[in-house]
Amino acid sequence: MSDLDFIKDKELRKTLDDSIEYIYALFEQSKDGGQKKSYQEETYRVIILYVVSAIEAVLLYFYKARGEKIEYPEYKFVCTLPPEYTHAAKPKSPMVIAVQEQVEKREQQVGIHELVAFFKSKKLILDKTAKDILDMNDVRNTFHFNKQRAQACDLQRVEKALQLLVHTLKNAPKALEKKLPQQH
Repeated sequence: MSDLDFIKDKELRKTLDDSIEYIYALFEQSKDGGQKKSYQEETYRVIILYVVSAIEAVLLYFYKARGEKIEYPEYKFVCTLPPEYTHAAKPKSPMVIAVQEQVEKREQQVGIHELVAFFKSKKLILDKTAKDILDMNDVRNTFHFNKQRAQACDLQRVEKALQLLVHTLKNAPKALEKKLPQQH
């Protein structure tokens, strides 16, 4: 019995299982005291990248399983009003009228911020868990070479990330499955 048995999508479960195994291997390798500090820090960064990606995959899996949709307002048929129409706060900006329509976000547009906000709004994850996930995501984003690496990536942060992954895998199924919308 695996901690991932709650994931019915066999391909996703295998990908997550392999990724978690890789995370563990990297973590064990990072303990080698003979490594340069910069190499060790990059290894920690990769571990966090994988951990946050795994958490995101679990959240996306439940989002899709729930069958609910994240929507955003899209403005169509935008028309600019004549220049004599102005707004007091922005008198030099043009005024427009438009039709606002709620549009479903496509799956590839749904990222970790939207997923966390979605589950938080449904009261399916605690505020602290949401904050921890987003904080780890900020560290993950420092993996991009053009982003500033202001946050240190050390053993303590990696251990916190691993605890967050374990917490997600242990608690998400209970918290999220029991609150699936009723099927008619």
